[in-house]
Amino acid sequence: MSLFGDAGEPGANWQRVVAVQDAASGLRAIVVLHSLARGPAFGGVRRLAYADEHAGLADAKRLAEAMSFKCALAGLPAGGGKTVIFDRPELAREAAYEALGRMIERLGGDYVCGPDIGTGAVELAALRRATRWVNPAPNDAGRSTAAGVLAGLRGLSRVVFGDEGIGGRRYVIQGLGAVGSALARALVGAGASVAGWDPNPGARARAAAIGVELLGEDELLRAPCDVFMPCALGRTLTREVCEAAKWRAVCGSANNQLGDAEAASVLHRRGVAWAPDVVVNAGAVIEGVETTLGPGEGARERVASAIEAIADRCAALLERARDEDRSPAQVAIAAARVALAQVE
Repeated sequence: MSLFGDAGEPGANWQRVVAVQDAASGLRAIVVLHSLARGPAFGGVRRLAYADEHAGLADAKRLAEAMSFKCALAGLPAGGGKTVIFDRPELAREAAYEALGRMIERLGGDYVCGPDIGTGAVELAALRRATRWVNPAPNDAGRSTAAGVLAGLRGLSRVVFGDEGIGGRRYVIQGLGAVGSALARALVGAGASVAGWDPNPGARARAAAIGVELLGEDELLRAPCDVFMPCALGRTLTREVCEAAKWRAVCGSANNQLGDAEAASVLHRRGVAWAPDVVVNAGAVIEGVETTLGPGEGARERVASAIEAIADRCAALLERARDEDRSPAQVAIAAARVALAQVE
């Protein structure tokens, strides 16, 4: 992965990349703004112990590009961005986030940051002490993301199963954190059979308490179900996994779910419907953009309406993919590129 994005690399056409280092706090981070064509870049701050700087840069580029596609498909006046923080023992966490916030403030509103893996309420509060350009405190990214996935699931169910009901089917959820557990709760409440796994023992216990059947990590991807729901880190859907999967459909909140170029083709060939992540997990960025850029009056109503529209968008995309005999991934990315090109 080249720092300057050689042709053919994911996110090679980014608008801006900023390397951030603050010796006092131990902060080392990379901010990638993929597109500003439709408006300021929105994207979360991911803190992980990456193997090296190249791995972090590659992740930031892929995620920023996906955010641009997500905003374009949702019709939002925004583009995509992402920050990755290289987590390490010497990182003074709150001071590091404040240092990052000062840099984001200097970008002058070109980038609005928010939560992601490793960045929760405490870290967001530290960012807000240093910059205005943070997802508003009243927003709940987990709740809005789950609402979007459920809307997408209804659209997928309309196409695959012939109705929008979510009860009476079997779901397997990979990742039972804020979003995965919210989905599990809604599905169990609707009368569905739900199984899943999470590496966190507390998350597993909470899921079991609401009626989720706990699977072993080694059986999660092999368990038969109507809908597999990836809600953890991305790149789960590799060619090998998709060849062996016993699913009828896939719909989840994880970003960049496709692990390699062949995975989407394998799912399409096998008749497994995949609801593209850039369509169904847009709930949080919809909420962020509407409450940051839109007029304050009626913001919550606009958010709810835009998230509900994910159902029709997902159904239309899957129907188009079926009619054109193309994978949903191909259809979604092509539509996003057209939407971006129209304003560039």
